[in-house]
Amino acid sequence: MSPIVRKKILVKGVVQGVGFRPHIYKLAAAHALAGWVKNDAAGVTIEAEGLPLAVAIFIGEITLKKPAAARVDSVSVSAVRVSGVKNFTITKSGGRAPASAIIPADLALCADCRRELLDPSDRRYLYPFTNCTNCGPRFTIVKTVPYDRPLTTMAGFKMCPDCLREYGDPLDRRFHAQPNACPVCGPSVKLEAGGKVFRGPAALEKTAELLLSGRVGALQSLGGFHLACRADDGGAMAALRRAKRRPHKPFAVMLPSAASAREFCLVSKLEAAALASPAAPVVMLRRRSGAFEAAAPGLSRLGVMLPYTPLHAALFSLLGKKGFSGPLVMTSGNFRDEPICKDSREVKARLSGAASFTLSHDRPIHNRADDSVAFEAAGALRLARRARGFVPSAVKLASGGRPVLACGADLKNVFCLTRGPEAFLSQHIGDLAEPRNQDYFRETLSKLRGLLKVPPGLVAHDLHPDYASTAIARALPGKKIPVQHHAAHALSVAAEYGLSGPFLGVSFDGTGYGSDGRIWGSEFLAFDENSWRRAGHLKYFALPGGDIGALEIWRPALALVKAALGPGWRETSARLFSEVPASKVLTVERMIEAGLNCPQTSGMGRLFDAFSFIAGVRAGATYEAQGPMEMESLLRGAKPRGAYRFDLNSVSGRVEIDPAPAVKAAVADRLAGRPAAFISARLHAGLAAAAVETAARIAGAAGLKTVCLSGGVFQNRTLLELVTGGLEKKGLAVYSNRLVPANDGGIALGQAWYALKGYKEAA
Repeated sequence: MSPIVRKKILVKGVVQGVGFRPHIYKLAAAHALAGWVKNDAAGVTIEAEGLPLAVAIFIGEITLKKPAAARVDSVSVSAVRVSGVKNFTITKSGGRAPASAIIPADLALCADCRRELLDPSDRRYLYPFTNCTNCGPRFTIVKTVPYDRPLTTMAGFKMCPDCLREYGDPLDRRFHAQPNACPVCGPSVKLEAGGKVFRGPAALEKTAELLLSGRVGALQSLGGFHLACRADDGGAMAALRRAKRRPHKPFAVMLPSAASAREFCLVSKLEAAALASPAAPVVMLRRRSGAFEAAAPGLSRLGVMLPYTPLHAALFSLLGKKGFSGPLVMTSGNFRDEPICKDSREVKARLSGAASFTLSHDRPIHNRADDSVAFEAAGALRLARRARGFVPSAVKLASGGRPVLACGADLKNVFCLTRGPEAFLSQHIGDLAEPRNQDYFRETLSKLRGLLKVPPGLVAHDLHPDYASTAIARALPGKKIPVQHHAAHALSVAAEYGLSGPFLGVSFDGTGYGSDGRIWGSEFLAFDENSWRRAGHLKYFALPGGDIGALEIWRPALALVKAALGPGWRETSARLFSEVPASKVLTVERMIEAGLNCPQTSGMGRLFDAFSFIAGVRAGATYEAQGPMEMESLLRGAKPRGAYRFDLNSVSGRVEIDPAPAVKAAVADRLAGRPAAFISARLHAGLAAAAVETAARIAGAAGLKTVCLSGGVFQNRTLLELVTGGLEKKGLAVYSNRLVPANDGGIALGQAWYALKGYKEAA
């Protein structure tokens, strides 16, 4: 008979809060093993005792048969003394292991819990906090590791005998489900409306009635509040837009099922998988003609999500019984550039003018988190906002080093903490010009550092001396490392893919502080092992009034038209500006001529803004990139016909892209009555061709074989696909952001990689 052996096994990765200990318990029982399993600060530790072959198979199955939401990064095995015990147990969490455990992201309602929720005979019928080891709150309720109920915001809810029985039954899917609850012992909802208070099922029923009647309400979700109303009610939509001060910016909507999403939108296999995934992000779908134009005016795509919490599913069930199956707007419960509200106190203080009723609950939110946003482009699902469902999952790095805090950018702020070969990005923080978001940054940094047990180390920040993120970085302990904005964009891609060796980074965005003190935004940066240099860019043009040019987009258009057409521009194209007051046009013209408050920029975002004005899309924007987004929407998947020419010149050893020929041609097309879609198609084709040729020329001269595309402009699907395809035809390997946003929401990852690898700008 083979001797009995006992092995100690440490499993690291996303192994807490995903049903990993019950999984190990069942595996051990299947192989007749004795021992124990527990959570600790490092992950999950196991001691397994039995026949050598059984123990070996058991260890192999830890990875092969892991729970769906788990991620196993490593399995370490060592021999320990045989104890002679006969049973296998789940023991109390704890131990002195170094902190390396990872808290999982929040998980959308699973199919089993949804089935129970909608079953009138089930004890959890329409209970808005139904969950199991496969779904429910995780990051938003956890305070510290290990992930156990006493260390979450569920600590105040004592399980009833029925829930305790489930929790202790190895064959039940709620075995050791930390947020386990039911209507008897768990959290409950409360509705405040018209001076009255409703609780429990009555609160849900009344909420459904109020939504049906066209009211706007605040609904508490996993990571904060939504402002909700019927997407098909013009009055409700108008009231919400007035309250949010968002006359045009698109709202996300929630639909009851994947089938209803297909009714209103075209849904690919990849998009369908994303909608139904445990992360359940908002997915940007191509909407069918005329579908809910008011939710996303002027755009061909609609942000759609499915009910990812039992509260949402219960509401849609009640609405369905009343004959309503259309979408509800579910937009962030905040005003512009403020943190999302996480409790009813904040709602009363900040949203009372927007919401006529409030549906809240008594399970506290410890870590607020907005909804994530994803889209499909160039054959992959990509994130435009990384928050609920993805945070705090780590991005695996090719190598580690001293801990780094990367403070990110000022817009769409996200910071990054590294721990060894792992990069942990915060949830979306927002615009740091808003003081509340600076407080949110500090609050979230304190909490994430506490979870990860990361000591102070290197502090990376944007090169811009006046950014709020730079000021925050300077006030923190640690060696400060300034990082040029577009270098960080490109390195975010390199970090994602673990790229080593030289590459060319192509970073297209609106603005970023350049190492020459100018405003960069269309950059071709050549990287070697630990340095980078600027090898190409868009020719500088004037940005009259500075940042206001992102809203009054006729300003950069005027600068480009004047530069391209010369002194006689008024005779040939002044009527392009007929909708702009003549006094303003004259003032801006004089500003350009005098060089007064006209910073020079190479910003691709501002170039797109200008062309959207020239095309006749709009003269001003009420949200970032409105004109370019509407201009791309005009294409609706059509292939470009012809292309505008951009000249490529060698200036001071760099390739410079001159837009003057394209500007002249676009002006001529507009004055000849060509439609905006025609101009848009030619712009996209011409700009993509110029980018491809510039990149290929630089790569060829430097012997580079790899190109990384990043920056917010590459969220333009058409441009990303045209440039990717063109570069691949040139024989270049092309990479672009997937795990983190290409916009400034991913820049902290690049800053962290810059600090870890010791990059410097070449002299």
